[in-house]
Amino acid sequence: MKFKTALKAAAVAATLIFSTASHAEITYSPTALGVVFDGGSMLNPAGPGQQGVEVYELADTSLADAILAFCVQPTVAQLVGTSYTAHANASLSSLFADNGLQNRAGRIQSLFEQQYAGLTTGHTETDTLNRLAFQLALWDLVADDGNLGTGLQAFTGDAAAFGVVNGDFVPMDLSVAQSMLTHADGTGLNNSYKFTLFTGRADGSAVDNSQALLSVSAVPEADAWAMMAAGLALVGFMGRRKSRQGEKFAA
Repeated sequence: MKFKTALKAAAVAATLIFSTASHAEITYSPTALGVVFDGGSMLNPAGPGQQGVEVYELADTSLADAILAFCVQPTVAQLVGTSYTAHANASLSSLFADNGLQNRAGRIQSLFEQQYAGLTTGHTETDTLNRLAFQLALWDLVADDGNLGTGLQAFTGDAAAFGVVNGDFVPMDLSVAQSMLTHADGTGLNNSYKFTLFTGRADGSAVDNSQALLSVSAVPEADAWAMMAAGLALVGFMGRRKSRQGEKFAA
């Protein structure tokens, strides 16, 4: 009973903090909340043996009405009143050096290309748990060794993870996150996404001091580009034709 009470209190506190955070142009709120207990070594401990996990939804960006965004600075706090600035066409290789994990940037790209599209199915429980697993996997790629069993984020067999679904706590299978990591090997990349980095500043700060978020937008396929080009050409043709007709009648 005390265990569930503590979990609910943590979830309510997180919701209150993040739901009121906004910027004149970009607003953000949690779209998935979770926690890992007795995880062993943790990147983002919220207390002894506890690690909180959050996935965000950003609104009023240039990418879409609402997008998923994931923390890429697990050791940096999400501060109240953060204002976010978008940096389009972010280079993963510039943001994430290997530093002990070979092809770190390629593996991050691989994770998004393989998993991101499946994070929104319309099924609340499935989406919540998969988004949290994705965030844990992403943390391990951006700040650790790409394996949930070793390194700075190393979950033991005693680890218990939960996601908040409609106010209740649902067990989360950490092997899902490990499977995502295993398959994100950095090969077979298709460059199907453009990456946007969102840097954050707490209210009144002159420097970026709140955790940065990463999001993606789909790159149009070749046939879509061709259709757009054809449409623009048609618009140009009709405009020239109308102009010539106007000159004819003016004469």
